[in-house]
Amino acid sequence: MQVSWSYILCLTLFLTLFHKPSHCQQEYLNETAFNCSNDPGISKGYLCDVRHLSSCNSFVTFRSRTLYDTAIDIAYLLGSEASKIASLNNISSLADKIPANKLIIVPITCQCSGNIFQHSTPYTARNATTYYKTANETYQGLTTCQALIGQNYYDAEHIPVGAGLMVPVRCACPSQNQTASGVVSLLTYMVDKNDTAASIGKMFGVNAQSILEANMLSQDSIIYVFTPILVPLTSETCSAYPGMFFCNCPNGHLVNGSSGLSCISDHKSFPAKLVTLLGVGIGFALLCLILSGYKLYQWLNERRIKIRKEGFFKQNGGFLLQEKFSSYGSREKGKLFTEEELQRATDNYNRSRFLGQGGYGAVYKGMLPDGTIVAVKRSRAIDGNQIQQFINEVLILSRINHRNIVKLLGCCLETENPLLVYEYISNGTLLYHIHKKELESRLSWENRLSVACDVAGALAYMHSSASMPIFHRDIKSSNILLDDKFNAKVSDFGTSRSVPEDKTHLTTAVQGTLGYMDPEYFQLSQFTDKSDVYSFGVTLVELLTGETPYSFAKDHHEEKNLISTFISLTKENSLSQILDPQVGRNAPKQDVRTMAELATRCLRLSGKKRPTMKHVSMELEGLRKSKLTALETVDQEPEFLREEEMYSRMNAPSSYTIQDPSLEQNTDISSEIDYLRA
Repeated sequence: MQVSWSYILCLTLFLTLFHKPSHCQQEYLNETAFNCSNDPGISKGYLCDVRHLSSCNSFVTFRSRTLYDTAIDIAYLLGSEASKIASLNNISSLADKIPANKLIIVPITCQCSGNIFQHSTPYTARNATTYYKTANETYQGLTTCQALIGQNYYDAEHIPVGAGLMVPVRCACPSQNQTASGVVSLLTYMVDKNDTAASIGKMFGVNAQSILEANMLSQDSIIYVFTPILVPLTSETCSAYPGMFFCNCPNGHLVNGSSGLSCISDHKSFPAKLVTLLGVGIGFALLCLILSGYKLYQWLNERRIKIRKEGFFKQNGGFLLQEKFSSYGSREKGKLFTEEELQRATDNYNRSRFLGQGGYGAVYKGMLPDGTIVAVKRSRAIDGNQIQQFINEVLILSRINHRNIVKLLGCCLETENPLLVYEYISNGTLLYHIHKKELESRLSWENRLSVACDVAGALAYMHSSASMPIFHRDIKSSNILLDDKFNAKVSDFGTSRSVPEDKTHLTTAVQGTLGYMDPEYFQLSQFTDKSDVYSFGVTLVELLTGETPYSFAKDHHEEKNLISTFISLTKENSLSQILDPQVGRNAPKQDVRTMAELATRCLRLSGKKRPTMKHVSMELEGLRKSKLTALETVDQEPEFLREEEMYSRMNAPSSYTIQDPSLEQNTDISSEIDYLRA
């Protein structure tokens, strides 16, 4: 029977496709390495068998030259590690220049890709780069044109400058037979002039026959210059020459030929007891180190917090406050709260605890651990003026003990914004109750009279009975708080000042609230106890009329002034035109008349003609007890006329600029007067 040639050809092709060289050596490349034709028959690399080794540590040789004459440059070109190159080749520094044409051993990782061993590394094309130049000049024959063409898609003769090429460096792993013979790694060596198998073997401590067998060569085979040849490195070489580059195991350790390049010890292992003791000792030392580090961290953190709090204490005027307390000899200094206590008390200043906004900060409701309900005043920002206001309020309140003045429980100076802690007054401000929309729920006449008596008594105490007279300087309905029984308490002492007994007034920059401000103080910048009397007179007018200077000016477009209108109607005995409906219906006319006349005396333009707060308090208490004695009748008709004329002048368009020589500060309030007229 005759077998056709086509059948034999197909069978041969089939066997070739499924052939895996598991035991054979690698074929020498010879002069075909320089052939850049597109010939698929030319080898692209050494064949691999994944059933034995799919990757291994390998070596290649490279001769230093321009552009690639340092460990760093060579490592970058061949995709290796500069430190390992320097170590294997006794190079002292990674950036040291290597003499030209010196043979350099380069460690690489060789991997099986498809059925070819290779080590892939990137390369950026330079000017006039071709696959031939890249393979035979740049990489010195460690790759071939066919291998580059198979990995890249550029034209072989026209590669753009800057193009990224993937270069498959030629390498191989030991075959199964080689591993059994003690071969631990294969070195790809580039043949130089006058090299023979014997000279190459002597160079690396291996015999020439093993090199010929590794490359499938015979004694008569020709070895070509600039072609790669595989050098099998064995563990026997390490025993004879432990200083060889691939025998990099210290203290007499050997290369384990059965598992590639690895090290084993010549000595016996440490005794188990010694290992255990060392482990326990090291563990105990680490534990002590961790505990010491934690303790040090705690100490440093506590110190940092302490320094921060001391800084805030100084910033918030703590030392100034201590100095003032010492000079005044005050014993009632209040409690010094910590930051954490007030955060817990206010639920970290939760918005639901917000009570209102004062002139110098926000106020929050809080509860102390003992159940005491408090109001915590938190400053918005810190500057020199606000610190002075804060210190002043603490000093004033620490020296006052009166049932109608809000009580200061303590303060906190260790936060960025200073904090004051007051007793909590539950029923809001007088301003709120006077101006409720529901007429029936507004303050009764008895409550209004009681509030007037309470505030007058508090001011009388501050002016006459305190250890040093105190001027409040901002009496108004929004600074008067009411408890659940409608007892009044004076609050907000941020602008208050203590006055030595030998002085009758303070000369300061004008501060206060327009509409409540004493005209005499406004013009002369001299604040006296009678200035508080004037502000209290405005508050009495509020209690009687249910109007504030602002609301009255806003509601009446004829540019009427609340105070001048009130005085005029009192003189004309026509108070009913301006009285709050609640007062008009329920208050005795004589009591209303008495309070109105007292208010007009408090509102006299000349401070000397105003009564003192002590006198005002006595009159109101007498009115409350219905035991008011007859007062000396004074003809006040000319005085009413003069005061009406002065108030009319105040209503005219004006621009006042007041300068305090000591503070070098101007205050122009014409815009605020215009607002009152709007």
